[in-house]
Amino acid sequence: MNDNKIKFSPTKAHQRYKMADGVQVPGVTTVLNVIAKPALLNWAWECGCKGEDYRKVRDHAADAGTLGHWLVECHLKRQEPDLSDFAPAVISLAESAYIKWLTWWDKSGFELVSSEAQLVSDTHAYGGTLDILARDRDGNMTLVDLKTSKAIYEEYWHQVAAYGQLYDEKAEKKITRYIICRIGKETDDADFEVQERTSVAKNLAVFNAALVLYRAMKAK
Repeated sequence: MNDNKIKFSPTKAHQRYKMADGVQVPGVTTVLNVIAKPALLNWAWECGCKGEDYRKVRDHAADAGTLGHWLVECHLKRQEPDLSDFAPAVISLAESAYIKWLTWWDKSGFELVSSEAQLVSDTHAYGGTLDILARDRDGNMTLVDLKTSKAIYEEYWHQVAAYGQLYDEKAEKKITRYIICRIGKETDDADFEVQERTSVAKNLAVFNAALVLYRAMKAK
């Protein structure tokens, strides 16, 4: 038994964010839950057409996606993961996603700045966890968000924009590159996709509007 291995903590998926005065604030994904997600509805409908229970498909995929994401985090933090709590089928899917990401990362030339940075906005009162902050070969600050879904949906860019706002609020050097890296869990190498934007102003406007709506719905 290797005591240096790191076990996955389920509480990571339910991160709580607090401001300096101890007041709890919502996370990015919680805020965006006030917006309808048509892609999710379409996916559930497709599962039904194939005779599949979308909840079982979702949970199995979520397990593999969560593990794949964690494997990336362990690599960046130079930690050795303990996979003993996961089923072999889930590990296989997760490792497929991880290997695709690792191949891309090794070729990208990025220099890691931080992994899983947890930030809270004093101005806008929300929090979020940034998957990867890195510098490219030209020194440009880059935000990389990881997804293990079937596609890259527009609402993902709302998340990325919100994360960027969190970082830029206190940083001297602002983010100029925004990347979503979709590391699909299928063994097919084609199940991998990278999209990039240099401006997410429109998406940030959507997020900030959702934040106003979220607060209005929570108001007593």
